[in-house]
Amino acid sequence: MTTKVTRGRPVCEVKQAEQRAKLILAAKELLNIKSYSQITIRDIAAEANINSAMIKYYFGGKENLFVQLIQSLADEHFSQFENLGEHNKPLYLFICRFAEVLQTHPGFVHLLSEEVLNKTTPLAQAFMEAFPARVSKFLPQFIKQETGIEDSKKARLAAFQLITLLVSPYILKTLRQQAWGISDTEIQGEQWTKDLYQRFVFGLKESDINEVEF
Repeated sequence: MTTKVTRGRPVCEVKQAEQRAKLILAAKELLNIKSYSQITIRDIAAEANINSAMIKYYFGGKENLFVQLIQSLADEHFSQFENLGEHNKPLYLFICRFAEVLQTHPGFVHLLSEEVLNKTTPLAQAFMEAFPARVSKFLPQFIKQETGIEDSKKARLAAFQLITLLVSPYILKTLRQQAWGISDTEIQGEQWTKDLYQRFVFGLKESDINEVEF
C-alpha cells in the first residue's frame, strides 16, 4: 500500500507545527547517515512524507531548515549542560554528556567537519552560535570550579583544549581508524571518559602548581 504524500498548505496552526517538526526530524535522521551536501530537498520531503514545496514555504530553503535543526538540537541538549555547575564534578559530567551527544548524533559531527570548519555560511554561523559560543560561556567556569584555577584566560584556553580533545577523535575518524587502528568502541564508554577526565584535570592541576622548565 502506497502512503499518500501530504500536499498543500495546511491552515491549522497545529498542523503546520506538526509538519515543521516532521521536516526537522527528517533532516536530522538523514544527516545521521549522509553529509549535508548529499541531502536534497526531495530527500527530506520523502523522509517526512510531505510535499517538497512545504520546505520552501516553512523554511525558505534547505539551508534555513538545517539552521532550525541546529537550534532545536542546541535547545534540546544545552539545558542539561548549563546547570552542571550545581554538581561537585561539573567537568566530569560535561565530558560524559557531551561525549554521549557525539556518539548518538553523528549528524552533529557531519555538520561540524563538512560545513562549519573553514566556512562562513549562514549555516556555519548558526552552528557556531548554537554550540561553541554557548559552551565558551560556561565551560571555563566549570574548569575554575573543579581545578581551582583562578586565571580566566587560562581557564578559557583549557576549555578550548578540552573541546578539541572530545571532538577530534570523531572529526579525524578516518585518520584514527586507518593510521592508528583505533576503533569507535575504544573512544566510547565509561573507561574512555574517565581516562580523558583524569589526564585533563590532573594535568591542569599539576601545571598550575609546577611549570615545566625549558
